[in-house]
Amino acid sequence: MSLSHRKDVEFLEECNPALVERNAAEFRRLRDLLVQAEEPARRAETGTQWQSDGSHTYTSRLSEARQLVLHMAEGYDKAASALHAYAAALTTAKSHYGNGKRAERKLAALIATKGTAITRTAQEAEPMCQWEDMRATTGVMDFFAELTMDVDDIREEADRLHDDAGGSFHLAGSAEAEARSVCVHALKQAYELLPEFKVKGGGGGVDVYAAMADIRREAAQARTNPLTHLPGSGPKKEMTGPVGSEPVSPELRDIRMRVAGLPAADDNYWDPPQSDEGRAEWIRNNKEILRAAAQRAGLPEEMVAGIAWKEVGGQPGIFDDGVDFFRRAADAPWGLSPVTAENLPDRAGGKPDETSFGPIAVQLRRGAEVLGYDPEHLTDQQRNVVKSALQDPKQNAFIAAGFLAQIKEETGYANVPADRLTEAQMQEIAARYNGGPYWESKKAQDYGDDFRNNLGNVKKAMR
Repeated sequence: MSLSHRKDVEFLEECNPALVERNAAEFRRLRDLLVQAEEPARRAETGTQWQSDGSHTYTSRLSEARQLVLHMAEGYDKAASALHAYAAALTTAKSHYGNGKRAERKLAALIATKGTAITRTAQEAEPMCQWEDMRATTGVMDFFAELTMDVDDIREEADRLHDDAGGSFHLAGSAEAEARSVCVHALKQAYELLPEFKVKGGGGGVDVYAAMADIRREAAQARTNPLTHLPGSGPKKEMTGPVGSEPVSPELRDIRMRVAGLPAADDNYWDPPQSDEGRAEWIRNNKEILRAAAQRAGLPEEMVAGIAWKEVGGQPGIFDDGVDFFRRAADAPWGLSPVTAENLPDRAGGKPDETSFGPIAVQLRRGAEVLGYDPEHLTDQQRNVVKSALQDPKQNAFIAAGFLAQIKEETGYANVPADRLTEAQMQEIAARYNGGPYWESKKAQDYGDDFRNNLGNVKKAMR
């Protein structure tokens, strides 16, 4: 049997088939828009009779334009199909991954009846590796205080769970890798069907939209066409490339420009409100900021304000800073070894980049994702920039709203416009905000229930 470890496929935790499907839908939208434009282009080419010395140029240019539209439509159609197939394979891969995690949890519980991890290496090891060490003839003391331990009575069951987990992880990795290879190949083919526009002279790109008033008027008229945007999507934003090592991402730069014109925020760093009256006052004092953040994210204002109502009554910001310090200290080679950050006591336990900051508590990792950074490769400077942005109440509201918009994209009602979201749908988004992949747990569901119960107070405070 071919086996893999969880670390080999752990990236699947962050993969979301719904978001891949959403991108496929965006490509289909562009295909449909181009197909719609092809018909009038064909009529112009074949239905116009023009006798002139330049008529052949006119006909030739129309033919070229129509062929260009057709090739672009074909390219976007191929890209949409590739992403649709990858999303389906990703769903299968995540199912296998879930099976592996369940077997792994059972293995961990079984191991716990025989030994306790005593070193940092052991604490960080996944259950499959722990069992491999326990059943081996060497290296036992590196993992467990088990000098006199007899594991023969659990060996058969532990071996079965170990192989079940490893087999499922292998199936997950194979399903994703094969589908990704096919998808990338198809996307390259699709890309080759698209034209490459170049500016003569090697200069920078020309902003035709900004330069020509007629194009701006055409664009304004086209906004009523449903093919110009996916249903339920927020306002269009400029596309940006990878951030790399730049300290300030384009997304963060845009947020900073937007908040500069907004009123000063009512901060709660030292003394967060502990009553409904205090929360209502905080919402009233910051309603213009919350409203602007919601509009930018394409969400109802009560959605963003309702999450703020739930979060602003948390612990003072100084406690978040303390948790951040101890987690980073435990994670550093010079720190609190052998205790890992996840094994710190009580609420201090957790990964360093899962620490939440700001009045609307957002984990640093999620904030980095919303702002366009790669959370797996944050530089120290970028990490400090993201943390600072989250601690600023105005920027924090925009980042939280961006995260909520991402969550909405992952649901089955991503195409529902902001003004048509039901309270039940907003309640689910709130539960997902709190629970992440475990949003159906009782704790996350209670959070969603409380969010919905407070919507009346939130709407009143936002007036």
